[in-house]
Amino acid sequence: MSKIKIGSSSRKKKRSLSSYASFALFVAAAAIALSAVILRLGKDRLIDTDEEELSITSHQTVSTTAAQQTESEQTSSSTTAQTSRATQKATQPTVKKTVEDEYDDHEDSEETIAIQVMGNSQSYIRPSGGAIIKPCSIKQLAYSRTMKDWRVHNGLDIAAEKGEVVKSAGEGKVTDVMHDSLYGTTVVVNQNDGLMVYYRGLSKDTAVREGENIAAGATIGTVEDIPCEAADGTHLHIEVMSNNKYLDPAEALGIK
Repeated sequence: MSKIKIGSSSRKKKRSLSSYASFALFVAAAAIALSAVILRLGKDRLIDTDEEELSITSHQTVSTTAAQQTESEQTSSSTTAQTSRATQKATQPTVKKTVEDEYDDHEDSEETIAIQVMGNSQSYIRPSGGAIIKPCSIKQLAYSRTMKDWRVHNGLDIAAEKGEVVKSAGEGKVTDVMHDSLYGTTVVVNQNDGLMVYYRGLSKDTAVREGENIAAGATIGTVEDIPCEAADGTHLHIEVMSNNKYLDPAEALGIK
């Protein structure tokens, strides 16, 4: 009876040892499998991280390239604009100030027109060869020995003998031949340059008629009397207008 008990106990111990070994193998296999899973997950995460870093680096490179290109285009545009402005500045004509900055509107227009006329390339013929005995005085009053008062003198007086020939300062068209008690006979010539020239103190027998086209230097008539300036002696009284404003004939026609 005692032998039978010993054999049964031995078999029980063997079965326990076998169960422990199986469990140990299972645990080991599970650990190996878990390690493999963890290793695979770590590897995938590392790959994702590398790809993310590569994507970020690529994006930054593209952004930097785009920024550099934009900066280059802006620099090129700025350089082109500066070159264009420099070219425009170089090609723009220099504008000089006129006397408009120094006088009132009425005086400015007269002075400016006179300067423009003097700047014309056209040359004028001196109407009479005598000396200037009374200058034009548009802005200031001048004493009239004949009328015995102070008044503006819109024209220029050139000394001349009776019968002396008067010539047209420039080419144009005779627009009027008139007679009055103050200035005697007057011939008005509308010059091709836009100036209206009045030749006063002529004889009634003029050498031109209204509507006639005449050349510069053409004979207009001869000197006679100017009743409103009789005290100043025999002379030619000449006036110049532009845009209905009086100009100084000395400046407008270059009479010296």
